[in-house]
Amino acid sequence: MINLVLQFYLKGLLVSFLVVGLLSLLYGFIYWARNRHKPRNVWRNRLFDIILIDILTIPILSFAIVGILIIFRIRGL
Repeated sequence: MINLVLQFYLKGLLVSFLVVGLLSLLYGFIYWARNRHKPRNVWRNRLFDIILIDILTIPILSFAIVGILIIFRIRGL
């Protein structure tokens, strides 16, 4: 049983890492494209903000994905 939960958590962690990473890259690129004229330290601060938000968001989203995977497993989908 604990193996199954760990397996679901690792899958959820991977999926949430990929989703949050792609969204952060997209947001960072759009921000960079619109604000090229701003100083380098402003861009660096925004990058650190994105990284901190990712670090906080990935585990929370992974638990949500674990819940969804468990529900799918119970329902047999």
